[in-house]
Amino acid sequence: MFELWFNFAVVVFTQLLLFVAYAYYTKRLAEVLPVLGQGVIIGIVIGLLSDLIWGKFFGLWSYTLGFGVLSLTLTAAFVYGFFATNILLMRRVRLVHFFAWTMVMMSVYEITNHFFRIWTYELPLPFFGLLMFLIVGYFGTAVFVAVMGHVFFRRRFFFIDNLFKK
Repeated sequence: MFELWFNFAVVVFTQLLLFVAYAYYTKRLAEVLPVLGQGVIIGIVIGLLSDLIWGKFFGLWSYTLGFGVLSLTLTAAFVYGFFATNILLMRRVRLVHFFAWTMVMMSVYEITNHFFRIWTYELPLPFFGLLMFLIVGYFGTAVFVAVMGHVFFRRRFFFIDNLFKK
């Protein structure tokens, strides 16, 4: 059981490093604490819904720690929370940059999970099918996070604003 929690900590720490690196690179370190709180709130909502609906009910993925209350809550707060926090930092970027950074995050998360397994996809798909599933899933979740940040926290996203310009 210790190994499973160690893997969880490694994945979360990797996500934290990626978040801090992006904040530093984009010179947004001053936004880290407020964005972190908002990201965790969004992460809990999206994470719990995703894991219960897509993971547990539809069986698209499983967790090595299971679907217990503690592991689901920690996964939602940290794994989904750091993902959402990273997305909230990208509010002043064009859609191409938004997509590209989301794909970088996806790559880092999935490579880390490959070596320190905390989730497993239960889909019988060939490599390119799984890759398309991941691209659509990560990007769709990223856009949903951006919309939630835009609506609930008034974090205006450049690419969302451009959709509604005349």
